[in-house]
Amino acid sequence: MNFRKIFFVFVLAIAVFFCFPFFIHNEIFDRFNLTIPETKSYAQVEKNTQKYFNVQAYDAKTGKKLPYRITRVGGYDPSKQYIKIDHRGQYVKKIQYVSKREFNKKVNNNKF
Repeated sequence: MNFRKIFFVFVLAIAVFFCFPFFIHNEIFDRFNLTIPETKSYAQVEKNTQKYFNVQAYDAKTGKKLPYRITRVGGYDPSKQYIKIDHRGQYVKKIQYVSKREFNKKVNNNKF
């Protein structure tokens, strides 16, 4: 192999290494991926649990479903059912429990 081929393979490997996190979406990579904006969403979750999986969230501005589901959300009040989520992709920064009235107002009374 000559120097150009080795250099090309090296540059290609470095480019793949730095671009890889932009194509993987999980809570670890999304936390540091600055191309994903931090958003506020609303969701209805199950009662009597504090671990919510595969949560369908609704955008706070438009009231429409997000094109993806949030894989894992941790809660702290098993008696509540509606949450406001501050997140960046799959990375959940914080949640806040809200009333059913506020949830319905933000999602424009969209039915599940």
